[in-house]
Amino acid sequence: MDEGLRNDIAGRLGTLHRLKDLLPPEGISPLVKARVEEEMNDLISKGYEPFFSGNAALYILSACQRCGRCCKDVNAIAASIEDCRRVAKHLGMSQKGFMMEYTRPHILDGHQIGTARIIKKEDAKYCPFFDQNLPGCRVHSAKPQVCSAAYYLSKMNLLLCRENHWFSTFPGCPSDIELRSRIKRFSDRLKEDASALDDLKRTFQSADPEIQLFQLLLQLKGMEIYFGKDKAASLIRKLGLKRMPVGDELKSAAFLYAVILLELEIAGTSLD
Repeated sequence: MDEGLRNDIAGRLGTLHRLKDLLPPEGISPLVKARVEEEMNDLISKGYEPFFSGNAALYILSACQRCGRCCKDVNAIAASIEDCRRVAKHLGMSQKGFMMEYTRPHILDGHQIGTARIIKKEDAKYCPFFDQNLPGCRVHSAKPQVCSAAYYLSKMNLLLCRENHWFSTFPGCPSDIELRSRIKRFSDRLKEDASALDDLKRTFQSADPEIQLFQLLLQLKGMEIYFGKDKAASLIRKLGLKRMPVGDELKSAAFLYAVILLELEIAGTSLD
């Protein structure tokens, strides 16, 4: 038995206790929770689990190094009206001026994408907001939602994960490489203590209230990343939660969750 490993796991899981502080005094009504979960399922089908929650965990564990790979490789960068308004303000421009100078009509028809636009960008060239001297995106703090979601919570990646039944890796992304390295080191330690690995699997399969709350909050965090803060804030209000957890409040448990999901993926099993 690796006592150091056990203590590490216990410390990471111990952070879940503090998540209860986000609950309303009376807790979440089962009826309200069921309604919100139904609304969330309409937004992201349960058929995408565990890939939606797993990629949300990977997202909050990673740290964009602003290398520019996304900025060059992704050719159709969609920008909603809200994105345009936010980026224009960041640049000190009018929304109309920003849209005329930096965007063009979306490649899909309005029925599918509403009022979204596409950032003007040549194939295999950098996005106009990428600046190699910074380094990276000069609108990083206000960038379009699709840029915030890439790569883990991009629509294309979620589709690929569901179709291929595994979590995608991004070989050219230094952030993903570093994260996968950390996960592998921890997984290697787990494999040397089979009982610790089994205990951790059972923990995330349990109906423990803290685990259930963690998984709900992780899904909500994924919703915030995928759809934006306004949509997530609406769900938070309906649940009566005090606020959305910040990434650091979920990171410790999210790391263990990601480790287990990737271990189960290797073994060809699941948390179900």
